[in-house]
Amino acid sequence: MAYDVFLVSANEDRDTAKLIARRLRALKLKVWFNQKQVDETFDAKDARNATNSTSMLVLWSENAVKSDWVRAAASVGHSRPGTLVQIALDKTIPYEPFRTAKRFSIAGMTSRKTPEGFYQAIEVLGSRDGRSDLREWMGFGSKDEDERADWLAEHPSDPLALHAKAQREKDLGMKPAPAPAAQSAAALAAASLKGASNGNGHRSVAGVTIAAAAARPSVAPAPATDAETGIGWGTMGAICLAILAMLVLAWFFRSQPIGPGMRATLPAVGNDVKVAATCPSGQVPRSLMNEVLQPGPIINDTSE
Repeated sequence: MAYDVFLVSANEDRDTAKLIARRLRALKLKVWFNQKQVDETFDAKDARNATNSTSMLVLWSENAVKSDWVRAAASVGHSRPGTLVQIALDKTIPYEPFRTAKRFSIAGMTSRKTPEGFYQAIEVLGSRDGRSDLREWMGFGSKDEDERADWLAEHPSDPLALHAKAQREKDLGMKPAPAPAAQSAAALAAASLKGASNGNGHRSVAGVTIAAAAARPSVAPAPATDAETGIGWGTMGAICLAILAMLVLAWFFRSQPIGPGMRATLPAVGNDVKVAATCPSGQVPRSLMNEVLQPGPIINDTSE
């Protein structure tokens, strides 16, 4: 988040810092101020907030010059030219390089007393944000309503004038105008809708089809044309013809039963088929003689 003022003070000067923070915020300045800070470590988060601030306002005092956090923060502001603004709460003179820079004295400042140095510091802070005549605004009393109205009319773009306008609209029940960033986002969305037109009177955004005339009442979809119906029936007819052709081919090339004549021409097939060796009647194959039949006496087993 960006800030107008990064307020730096010692923990012991917290009451004065709170008073200054209220005065700055009453002028619609965005102020970073950690009123609950207790440690003395200027960490990365503090450095980031300081870098994101237009100005750094350091409150120097006897306590501040002894604070490591104040000195570290002031060093960050000093490293960015045109950022550091110094205020003196007492007569203490800080160390270099802060000694020679201008300091606005607000010694003795209270809720009812505003020293000249505070007005001067406000003028410097306001000028860095492009604002003017804040000193004049601070000089108006509670009864100077006409003077306030004239000041707001002369500075219509000042945050004070914008806040007063928003408050009047709220009191009247009017909805506030969208912020410039929101207007830019809306314009970008409208441009993307226009650029994403698909030529059919519809615009497609993130996969959702939006009718070009969203205000028109919804209309029932038109019935299918003859051409669309013909394409469907044509596909069905082609599928039926393909199935019929497959049936005809299956009948034509169907299997034929094996008759006796065809079976005689086929070789004998079996799981363990052996082709028997043939020989003339009354003769015994030599293989059987050598391997099975052994020579010996002839036994007549026909007699009883």
